[in-house]
Amino acid sequence: MMIKRTINAVCIGFLVLWLLPKFLMVRIEPWEIGVRRSLTGGITERDFDFGYQLRLPFLHSYYRLPRTLQYLDYLAQGEGEQGALEIRTSGNNVIFVDISVPWRIKDEEAWKIVREGFIDTYATKVQSTTTGVLRRVLAQMTNLTIYDSDQRMKVANSITPILNAELEQYHVVAEQVIIRAIRFRKEYEAKLQNKQQFIVQGKLDEALRKESVAKQDTETLEKTIDKEMSLKREEWNKKIEELRTLLELQIAAVEAEAVQYDRKRRSEADAFFAEAKAAGDLAEAKAEALGERLKAKALASRAGKTFSAITAAQNFQLGEIQLNSNDPTFMQRFGSMAAWRKFFLGQ
Repeated sequence: MMIKRTINAVCIGFLVLWLLPKFLMVRIEPWEIGVRRSLTGGITERDFDFGYQLRLPFLHSYYRLPRTLQYLDYLAQGEGEQGALEIRTSGNNVIFVDISVPWRIKDEEAWKIVREGFIDTYATKVQSTTTGVLRRVLAQMTNLTIYDSDQRMKVANSITPILNAELEQYHVVAEQVIIRAIRFRKEYEAKLQNKQQFIVQGKLDEALRKESVAKQDTETLEKTIDKEMSLKREEWNKKIEELRTLLELQIAAVEAEAVQYDRKRRSEADAFFAEAKAAGDLAEAKAEALGERLKAKALASRAGKTFSAITAAQNFQLGEIQLNSNDPTFMQRFGSMAAWRKFFLGQ
């Protein structure tokens, strides 16, 4: 029994926790702006972003306004069609304009729309105000403004600040005024096309005339350039010939100077060689004479005589000798050291 009561208490608690946010909270979607009304305090003076917001049952209620861009489209598909913005211009022409005007609720001012009682009518007021401003400003357009895309863009840009000044009372802002197309009545459209064709043909003829003049000017300029190029070519050829002659003269002078320098240097070199050779021959002769004197002096000395004797002894060949047995002094006279010394040394 106790377990059953516990289970019932848990279920009731879970049910309360699940249902409590449903009664105490409200979800504002990302594409919405929340405005809270309180029975005691009236409209809360701020906008509520997307997410869960506090709501006490029977005390709070929420209004939901769009956060995203809204569009006013005026479709200019033909004369008299519903939705087409028909304008009579300052040139007394009726035009049908294709316009788009993206607009949105201003930041942190959605609560003002609710407080001032525009919650159900602000979109209609925005449309009527926008239509009035467009008719008033576009009626000032001239035919030139209609034809020129840059002028149309300038007019469209000038409408936006005028429109926002009047939409401010409804707490909305127009992002931009986009003029997509402009059409005339069918009969005027045909005339306009013929006129535009005539203008285009005139511009084409003028372009052809300018092309002819430009071609003629180009041919004249080309001839002038060719003539000036010929004159310049002759002038430069003359300068080149003059420079070539001057360079040839300079080269001849350099070559003559080089030949003269070569001859001078060769003659100086030959003279120097002859002088050096004579000095060398003289030095060689002196050296040989000195060598002979020194050799003779050396050989005339005692050591020189000894050297000569040794050399003579080395080169001496005795040959066959017949001894005389009848002469007992022969061996003494012929084979003694005194005899050989006297023979070789002259002593």
